[in-house]
Amino acid sequence: MPFIPSEVPLLSACAAGFAGSIVFLRLYKLRKWGRVRSTFSLRGKTFLITGANTGLGYETTKALARRHATVVMACRNMSKARAAIAKLEAELGPVTVGGSLIPMQLDLASFQSVRQFAGELERTIPRLDCLVNNAGLAARTPEFTHEGYEIHYGVNHLGQFLLVDLLKKRLLEQGTRVVVVSSRMHEIEAEIDFDNLGRWVEYDSRLNRLYNNSKLMNFYYARELYKRGFNVHVLCPGLCHTDFFRHYDPKWYHYLIFSPIVWLMLRSGEQGAQNIIFAATESATTPERNPVTGYFISNVRMRRSKFHFDEETSARLWDESVRAIERRDGTVVKAL
Repeated sequence: MPFIPSEVPLLSACAAGFAGSIVFLRLYKLRKWGRVRSTFSLRGKTFLITGANTGLGYETTKALARRHATVVMACRNMSKARAAIAKLEAELGPVTVGGSLIPMQLDLASFQSVRQFAGELERTIPRLDCLVNNAGLAARTPEFTHEGYEIHYGVNHLGQFLLVDLLKKRLLEQGTRVVVVSSRMHEIEAEIDFDNLGRWVEYDSRLNRLYNNSKLMNFYYARELYKRGFNVHVLCPGLCHTDFFRHYDPKWYHYLIFSPIVWLMLRSGEQGAQNIIFAATESATTPERNPVTGYFISNVRMRRSKFHFDEETSARLWDESVRAIERRDGTVVKAL
């Protein structure tokens, strides 16, 4: 059938309508995701952020520095940390007015590095108002920590477990806000697989079950910290378009195919960081809404997890984590 010129306006109208619907959906998502509206000064406050040189950590650091906070940037690679500071200063101007950016070396895949970092922090930073356990990763192929644990368990869980344990006295005495970056993936095909803790397991799933499991560990860990008197807040930043997926080595055609989906469905690092900023500066727990009762921050508000937590698993994971550190580290981790 020959093309009829009169159909052109109709096709154009349909295309415009489709494009308008996509833009409307994106704007709806932006509103649903929420934003931190507060701009009160954080002058005199000190925040420690792990993985602060990239992704969500970088965006959180930038937002806090803009409000004149002092930020300890705990990073595995110091050259990248210094490059991030140079970039922040270029974007924000003299952020040191009322605060400062302090780079410190921390590799959560090494117990020795965690201990060295904690010792240096104790010597140089007298007060800590907030600890943001942000650093984490998702790996596609087997990777292991210096102690031989698979990387999700070792970095996403054990590394921050040891860090908080080493700092626990001051965190409790100073009422330090402890922020745990989990994920809604803890609700999806996640379990605490005690038979395989620390081992690389190829589950029969399209999802990265080891990552999901580690995010569930984060939530269980936050629950136990809350029971032990810590000012702890757990959150999901949402699925964000950052370099978090660098371990998956995407090809050029992946970007071509998935760019529209990324633009429509994924948050930017700055948008995902809103949940971390809220947890670090404003979120308040109550006897009814806290990690123990299953509440966490998502879309800059409290919501209840769909996962059914149980106390036996919660306590056992804590004990297994203590033993895992003692087996490899040769030191005793004192119970809180």
